[in-house]
Amino acid sequence: MRTNLELEEARELILSRVHRAASEEVALTAAYGRVLARDLYSPLAHPPFDRSPLDGYAYRAEALSAGPLRLKVVSEIPAGSWPERTILAGEAAKIFTGAPLPPGANCVVRMEDTVSEGGDVVVKRPVLPGANVVPEGDELKRGDFLLGQGTRLSPAAVGLLAAFGLDRVPVRRKPRVGVFSSGSELTEAGEPLAPGKIYNSNSFTLLGLLLAAGCEVVQKPLVPDRQAETLQALRDLEDVDMVVTTGGASVGDYDLLPRSLEAYGCEILFWKVRLKPGTPACVGEKDGRLYFSLSGNPAAALVTFELLVRPALRLCAGLADPLGRKFAVRMAGGFAKGGRQRRFLRAKAVMRESTVWADPEGAQGSGILKSMVGRQLLVDIPGGHGPVEEGEILEAYWMGEWED
Repeated sequence: MRTNLELEEARELILSRVHRAASEEVALTAAYGRVLARDLYSPLAHPPFDRSPLDGYAYRAEALSAGPLRLKVVSEIPAGSWPERTILAGEAAKIFTGAPLPPGANCVVRMEDTVSEGGDVVVKRPVLPGANVVPEGDELKRGDFLLGQGTRLSPAAVGLLAAFGLDRVPVRRKPRVGVFSSGSELTEAGEPLAPGKIYNSNSFTLLGLLLAAGCEVVQKPLVPDRQAETLQALRDLEDVDMVVTTGGASVGDYDLLPRSLEAYGCEILFWKVRLKPGTPACVGEKDGRLYFSLSGNPAAALVTFELLVRPALRLCAGLADPLGRKFAVRMAGGFAKGGRQRRFLRAKAVMRESTVWADPEGAQGSGILKSMVGRQLLVDIPGGHGPVEEGEILEAYWMGEWED
């Protein structure tokens, strides 16, 4: 069993064992948040015809006129209709936003720059040929690249597919993830709290993280610190892509997860990562299924979820960038503790003069879940760094999914 890995080495090992979810085709209405399984190309030009971007009059401009033009209005073209005739010199068609440009016309003048007089229109400010015309294929031409494999389908992306008439889309199946928390000290919310017990929060945190990441979640009841029940919980989750557990990952007599994973037949990829909080994380693999055993300390579990589990989920889901984004931040506050071990501070993202500042205000203990509430950043403090100074520039990860 490999122990005390650097974060980058641990993630590389994890990602080498991840299997991408199979692809499926879903209705466009079910595609929000899903990940494209292959590249898509435009089946038609957009817009599919020359169109007007405003309400006005379409006519044939020869050259810029110095004075007003009087034109005979010979037709009217609402959006959704098709021009009935060609526009000749000296004629105009009343046209509305989104309507196709009639044959013969090469410009549109704004309605505000005209005066209607009987069956004629007087153009007070003539325009040049091509003015106020959106040409066919202005956004994309038929066969142009539309969206790439590995793209998470945002509302705008789904709208784009709809604009090209696509009603079904090839996506990756949602990762199916099994979850349970272990610990004989745990009690479910809503139940009486006996002496020596604490309420289970990790199951709720993990459930929310996984649902927000676009996963299908299979959640098991609390598991006591007994190997028989732990092994049964693992056997009950053999129809998932990954399993994530919290608690029982450390070195105590009742920390059974690493031993239970071995007894269950997992290959233990590693145990312990050189970071704080979350050192005792253990990851195993069996039958192409990854098992993540995370600390029972709530903040530590969430930090290692972001750093170890989320990249695996992103790769399984088919996203193009499994590791997410890391970028420079300036510290809006200090952190007095130094240390030999690499540390990740939870911090709030604050914008100041177009710069991202990281505010680590508040306690940073591994069991303090409140340190994660309202926080968007994990600030990477290298091992041996010493105290963090206000104004110092460091690197940070954005927690959760970064929407492109």
